[in-house]
Amino acid sequence: MLFADILKGSDRTQPASRTPIRKHHWVLGTLVVLTGSWITHTTTATIKPLPDAIAPTAGALELSNDAENISEISPVPSNDIASLADLEKVNIETLGDDLPLAAPIEVLISKQHVIKSGESLGVIFRKEGLGYSLPHKLAEHPIAGKLTSITVGKALTFKFDQANSLRQIRYPTSYLTELVVDIQDGEITGADVRDLAYSTHKQTASAEITSSLYEAAMDAKLSNNITMDMVKIFGWDIDFVQDIRVGDRFHVVYEDHRVGDKKVADGDILAAEFTTQGQTYRAIRFVDQQGEVSYYTPEGDSMLGTFLRSPVEFSRISSRFGKRRHPISKKWKTHKGVDYAASRGTPIIATADGKVIHAGNKGGYGKTIVLRHAGRFTTLYAHMNGFAKGVKSGTRVKQGQTIGYVGTTGYSTGPHLHYEFQVDGVHRNSLTYKTPKASSVKPEDRKDFEALVASLSKELDSVQTDYLLAKAKSSTTLL
Repeated sequence: MLFADILKGSDRTQPASRTPIRKHHWVLGTLVVLTGSWITHTTTATIKPLPDAIAPTAGALELSNDAENISEISPVPSNDIASLADLEKVNIETLGDDLPLAAPIEVLISKQHVIKSGESLGVIFRKEGLGYSLPHKLAEHPIAGKLTSITVGKALTFKFDQANSLRQIRYPTSYLTELVVDIQDGEITGADVRDLAYSTHKQTASAEITSSLYEAAMDAKLSNNITMDMVKIFGWDIDFVQDIRVGDRFHVVYEDHRVGDKKVADGDILAAEFTTQGQTYRAIRFVDQQGEVSYYTPEGDSMLGTFLRSPVEFSRISSRFGKRRHPISKKWKTHKGVDYAASRGTPIIATADGKVIHAGNKGGYGKTIVLRHAGRFTTLYAHMNGFAKGVKSGTRVKQGQTIGYVGTTGYSTGPHLHYEFQVDGVHRNSLTYKTPKASSVKPEDRKDFEALVASLSKELDSVQTDYLLAKAKSSTTLL
């Protein structure tokens, strides 16, 4: 209730004969009236923080030099509060129950430490003068223990109170999350991973290939992550090692995430189109009613083939499937796989979901992984430099997951991947064998999918039109 309403709440009028009121008496009386009126209404009013609750609205009460104007203000009924003596009897503790007082805001002072090569958590604490005991407590904590795996170049933020006691540690666990550890008197009082406040923005890009996909993507200001995602989306229909030609084009609608105005992470590709050798492929990202995410053609067929065309992205085929002269024995024999030349350490990915049935040395193959896939298929990856973390015999891997790295172990003349593809135990040419695609959009999702296709296809068409207009304008300018 506003003070103006309180002042208007009484129907009683001023008595006809009164002793003249002095201004300072009137002011004191008004304060008593206002205080008493506020006290009697606190049990039903919604309480705001104290500064806002006692601030009168502008114009609710004005003091005038004209004493006659004072009589226009109606007094509060006499039974609301009798006198200053009554006010002294008010139980302050009772008021405290009705009016929660805001806790004082604690101001913490921040200090950052950028992690350098060779620094552990214990080393950093000693450098910052924070003692020896807390790092051990952090290491043993189920959540705060993540601080034992800090990364060079990232920053630890220490927060101190006015007494210079450590109260909080913050560490970025990703571009969009951070680990927050609360501390009181040298003990951990809480730890959790919190999402950073970020916004998602839609972006578009187009480019024509003049030398390589990588350079075209750079010209379009696409990140490596978005470029690689695009390769994976079209990886079954397009062999990005062999099929790409000068003059091929792509258009893409995608998202990125930002904290403030700064981009901190890539989002998802929402829709993309790739034209190569005169044939156009279009993909739409769709989330079904079960929350499963996949890419489909505008007709609803899955973009995901049973097997990817290549286990090493942006590599060069150095030896194909079939008869060849062995580079070491110099004898002619059947080459039962495809060799991909690439730099040592280049990631090798699983071409389909499967289970690791071998991970180790395998004679002339050197370090090798063999995967068994659903049904009749197995794939082999040989001459590897090493295996990805966690990949061992018996583990399951997903299509596109890194399983190891290119090397030159076993009988090998240089860094490359030897890849074999078997159907029912018989070696097949992975470059030409046709395997079925994954399932299409489910009937119960069809309506939602078609609505999304209409919207994103319109955006892709607009991106393509803008690109062609800009290209035509550029060509005219050059002439």
